[in-house]
Amino acid sequence: MLYEVDTSEPIVALTFDDGPDPAYTEGFLEVLGRAPSTFFSLGERVRRWPDLVKAVIAAGHEVACHGDTHRSLAAHTPGGTKDALARARDSIAETAGEIPRYYRPAFGYFNLAAWIAAPRLGMRRTLWSSWARDWEAGATPELIASRTLRGARPGAILLLHDSDGSPDAPARTLAAMPAILDGLAERGLRCVTLTVLEKRGR
Repeated sequence: MLYEVDTSEPIVALTFDDGPDPAYTEGFLEVLGRAPSTFFSLGERVRRWPDLVKAVIAAGHEVACHGDTHRSLAAHTPGGTKDALARARDSIAETAGEIPRYYRPAFGYFNLAAWIAAPRLGMRRTLWSSWARDWEAGATPELIASRTLRGARPGAILLLHDSDGSPDAPARTLAAMPAILDGLAERGLRCVTLTVLEKRGR
């Protein structure tokens, strides 16, 4: 299970769940600029908006797997879990040009079938070290930035969302991004993809 990396280098991984989203993802790409990040995408959304996935990659980011839909794995049978995870993996691989290296389940909850299937499908089980709870209705941009920066330290995996949540939640996260990026820079931390972060671990 990957949730943090032991490293002395001043690097962190910003990760975004639930997209791609035609209303917001391009905005995140614009504000991130040269801050490589990892987008945990849903298979059904990848199939619907493949050009957004390609835009994520073209901007220097990484695409990982968040499952095929955002239904809790508790709602799936073991066979249904395996089929859905394989479908999501294949959809991302076809669009992105390579098999996603990481899998984070919806809501952060694994069932046994997903726990077993993910590595067999070539994906590492992944969670996070800190989250901003940016999907909550009361999460203001200032609160999202504060929560994110509170967990920022070398090797941290920081969880945000570029889609879904309470009404306008991604817009509030997007508004928080300049303060998050400035705060990371002030702490001497730079953003890397999960793949780079894992490779730099001790």
